Amino acid sequence: MNIASKQTGVGLIEVMVALLLLSIAILGYSALQAQAIKATDESMERSQSLVMMRNIAEKIHANPSAIVTYATGLNSPYASSNAPNKKCGLDGTSVNQLCNPTELAEAESYTLKAELQNYEFQIQMHPCPNTGGTGADAADNIMYSYCLISAWGETTPTIGTNDETDCLTERVIGDDDKLEVAGGSYHSKATCMMMEI
Repeated sequence: MNIASKQTGVGLIEVMVALLLLSIAILGYSALQAQAIKATDESMERSQSLVMMRNIAEKIHANPSAIVTYATGLNSPYASSNAPNKKCGLDGTSVNQLCNPTELAEAESYTLKAELQNYEFQIQMHPCPNTGGTGADAADNIMYSYCLISAWGETTPTIGTNDETDCLTERVIGDDDKLEVAGGSYHSKATCMMMEI
């Protein structure tokens, strides 16, 4: 018997093994590419969120006496029917309209909520966890501060206990008689950011 006849088909098997290895490598590369795209998208979302939150924080820092009005305006859902009476020059038509700090905060909050309708972001303003933001004497606490929370995707810009939707949770420590808020933490799958202002 001839040795060459025993080798018949070996070349085809070598080609098939090479194709199998190549397909495994391509699948691995595709998975890596998908992860890279996901990371790039997440980075872009975080960058846009940070820019928006800084913009809002600058407006609040320029008008600090109306911080409660900003919180109320940013936390209420957007509806074109609840537009403020005074636009304070933000619409381009009422440039010479004078506004007090509260009216300016109402107009700016409404304008920001209207702009956010064009994007997939939600922004709210809540007392920061563990800064004296709870209880009857919260406003008198020297550490009391507000946090802007921006969320996108399935996450809401809220502080709560739902791991599926809330951005942050307040950690509570102590026994049942004396529970104390010990700060906040991000939920593991949350797509959000928090900024103290």
